[in-house]
Amino acid sequence: MASITVVVPTYNRAALLVETLRTILAQTTPPDEIIVVDDGSTDETASVCAAQPQPVRYVRQANSGLPAIARNRGIAEAKGDWIALCDSDDLWHPRKLEVELAAVLTTGAQWAVSGFGLIKPDGERVPIQGLGFDREFPVFKQLHVSPTEHFSRWLTRTEVAAAAGPVVAFAGDAFGMLFEGNVCLTSSALIARTLLLRAGPFDPAFIRAEDTEFFHRLSAYGPLVVVMDSLLDYRVGHPSVMSARDLSPFMRFTLASLDRNARLRPNMSVAERRAYHRGRARMRMTLAYERLSSLDRPGARQALYDGWRNRELFSPRAAALFVASLAPTSALTTLHSAKRRIVGALRSRDRGHGPGATVTRVRSVENEHRPKANDPGRGGLG
Repeated sequence: MASITVVVPTYNRAALLVETLRTILAQTTPPDEIIVVDDGSTDETASVCAAQPQPVRYVRQANSGLPAIARNRGIAEAKGDWIALCDSDDLWHPRKLEVELAAVLTTGAQWAVSGFGLIKPDGERVPIQGLGFDREFPVFKQLHVSPTEHFSRWLTRTEVAAAAGPVVAFAGDAFGMLFEGNVCLTSSALIARTLLLRAGPFDPAFIRAEDTEFFHRLSAYGPLVVVMDSLLDYRVGHPSVMSARDLSPFMRFTLASLDRNARLRPNMSVAERRAYHRGRARMRMTLAYERLSSLDRPGARQALYDGWRNRELFSPRAAALFVASLAPTSALTTLHSAKRRIVGALRSRDRGHGPGATVTRVRSVENEHRPKANDPGRGGLG
């Protein structure tokens, strides 16, 4: 039987950590090891972990403020054949490890991710349609496709036999697909140790979009299986996770991820190369729009120039953004204020919450519009 280590990075989330560990300990396929990496917490995290049964193991380190460093510490300490990642405020369903392990063993994949539900800070379920993919990852709206359609374009549909019945999954080479945008939630990931040895752990140099770069790099070295069941609850709206006002660093790191990972396969297929250029073009447009939203008109034009120089941004929308970047600041401010009011009203209506309410937790996946804060003083670690 394959052995499994679960790595849980945390910072000042003692109350939430208790529930997270409870769901990991309740797995129908129990993990052999649960490593909690405390990134220098100042709350009751140490005592919470001391009260946990085996196989929970507590590892404390000086505060780094970076999820990549804490996760890498846990990966380095792990002894299991498979490494599962879980943020310290997310909750696994009881069959999470059972189903994902069955999926990788059935398909020959070397890593797995799954669908997920959403919960609020108090644990109340957020009503959504589907499996959370299209709610949390922008790629599906950008491409105007459902998760099933998107996965079908790149991966092979299969059924995985599990104790509670067959589970639909998509398996195969995800390298080209991840140029289009990230679809991998960190708390859903199960990864073969042998794959991590080949691909390497998280790169701390990516202080933003570290998940995006890591998962794309994994795909270059081993096949993925995406389980089309909700196997965990992803907590949104917790006050220790903040939105950054300036999102351009996330976009720049995501562009760097695209370029770095493209070099891993010098002889990409036609489809992979097209996906690479489409991904770059969308990121250039997003960066230009973000710069313009911040009233940085020269920065917006530079993003567009970079895209034109690489022959990636020849579109009416790019031209419209360029024209808008020439408008006076007062006109841009008026347009942005009007748009924020309209978008806020629509989101409140769609989510069934009052004006100004928000339940969206933000991540540093290529989900680059929704970065996860990494401020060491604000609980940036998951």
